[in-house]
Amino acid sequence: MKSMRVCVSAGLAAGAVLLSTLPARAANITVLNTTSANGYRFTNFDGPSPGTLPGTGTNINGISNSGEVVGFAIANNGALNNFTANPLTSTTANLLNIGGSTAAMALGINSAGTIVGSDGNGNAFYLSGSTLTTFIPNGGTAATAFGINDNGTIVGQYTKGDSPGFITTSAIANITVNAPSGPNVVNAQGINSQGLVVGFYLGVDGQVHGFSAKESNAIGDTLTGTAIADPTIPAVPGEPGATFVFSQILGINDHGIAVGYYGDSTTSQHGFLYNTNTGKYTFLDNPDAAFSSGVVVTQITGINNSGEITGFYSGANGVFHGFVATVVPEPGSVVLLGVGLTAVAGYTRRRRPAGPTPTKL
Repeated sequence: MKSMRVCVSAGLAAGAVLLSTLPARAANITVLNTTSANGYRFTNFDGPSPGTLPGTGTNINGISNSGEVVGFAIANNGALNNFTANPLTSTTANLLNIGGSTAAMALGINSAGTIVGSDGNGNAFYLSGSTLTTFIPNGGTAATAFGINDNGTIVGQYTKGDSPGFITTSAIANITVNAPSGPNVVNAQGINSQGLVVGFYLGVDGQVHGFSAKESNAIGDTLTGTAIADPTIPAVPGEPGATFVFSQILGINDHGIAVGYYGDSTTSQHGFLYNTNTGKYTFLDNPDAAFSSGVVVTQITGINNSGEITGFYSGANGVFHGFVATVVPEPGSVVLLGVGLTAVAGYTRRRRPAGPTPTKL
């Protein structure tokens, strides 16, 4: 494949901005604990300098096939400290300088360490080494890049009248990803090395739902997503009578295993894995996630080819924490394509003060 630099440049509209070299700085993450549940061992951690108020803390947004995660720590004043780290091997983090912005969001990473996201000023970006490039595809007015695969293909969303998704590759300059139905509001969140795209779109019911699309099925520069059936959600102790409201699919690996979360009628959010080969969901929450005023949050935001998953959860005080979870089969569990498919049992949760629940958008 062509290099990341050539790949993206081939797909960018005129006006892409190559910024000067941006030095990175070393920092530390704080490992909180390790705990096992439902066939997974969770390593829970905080990013560099997280806030301590409800709604602050750590959001982890992606994981590469080399085990590196990317995300940001949210300070008490709302500033974002973007970083990469490998919590399974080291407590050292790499602080990212994204144009000096404290509103930038690092949202995806590949095995080469190339990072994509939003620069906080309406532009998508990719950060290769210490060189930052911002771009808006297809003559749009704003964009966000959500994911990047090991071929250097980037997916995201741009604004041009409506808000479709996009794919930027070396083979086809820019592909617009349209919604399966309803308003054309599409978040293309992840793409694997076979060109299978996953994400979510705004449905006619006013809620978001998962979709998939195969890059090779594009007609010219246009690709229409296929709706993924919503999950039939399990009963969760502490949420009597909760019903499904929306779902977001946020990442996918080369085995076709996708990850995301759903929101229910209590406004809680719960993680899941989705097998695109079989259409089966597996529900999984971080065992340390805690209720507050009837609300608890786990988002699974990324998965790699080893079956390692990452994301974040809400603690008892409303602060968010990151995690990486590895497959550890329990007696009676089934492992398929590197992903444990143990049925999720009941939850034990504490209550926490009410606070905002972030959504990866």
